[in-house]
Amino acid sequence: MGPGTLYGSIERMTRDGLVEESGLSDDERRRYYRLTSLGHSVLAVELGRLDAAVASARSLGLLPHGGRS
Repeated sequence: MGPGTLYGSIERMTRDGLVEESGLSDDERRRYYRLTSLGHSVLAVELGRLDAAVASARSLGLLPHGGRS
């Protein structure tokens, strides 16, 4: 993934209200971002979706039960 891809993603997530600049900086070349309330909500929904997909794969015997393997 090149820097253009990352910056495009940040730009899109900012435009969509998922992240915002934090206002913190330790270097004029760097920008720091944080999740917004909407970003936290969207992340929680996505994690639930991924958890359901993993549970489904485990129930079909495609993944071992328990910890990571």
